[in-house]
Amino acid sequence: MCCPSARLDTVPSEISDAAARIQALWESGRVCPHTGRGLRDRVLEAGRLAAAGHVSADDARRVAYEAENVAAAFGPLRRAS
Repeated sequence: MCCPSARLDTVPSEISDAAARIQALWESGRVCPHTGRGLRDRVLEAGRLAAAGHVSADDARRVAYEAENVAAAFGPLRRAS
């Protein structure tokens, strides 16, 4: 697992909350960890860009909302028995 606290401190709280929810989904085995990690990174990057004024806060929130929904659409791969 990566170091989440080191990456969340520069991101607005509602965006970091979305990233944390995505991380909790993959850590609990409810979503594919590959897509979960990538989408969490996307949310954090959108939050950093919003904090720096490069994208609007509304756009960052939209990215976070979309990423949570996409993550939930990809279940983990299951081994055949």
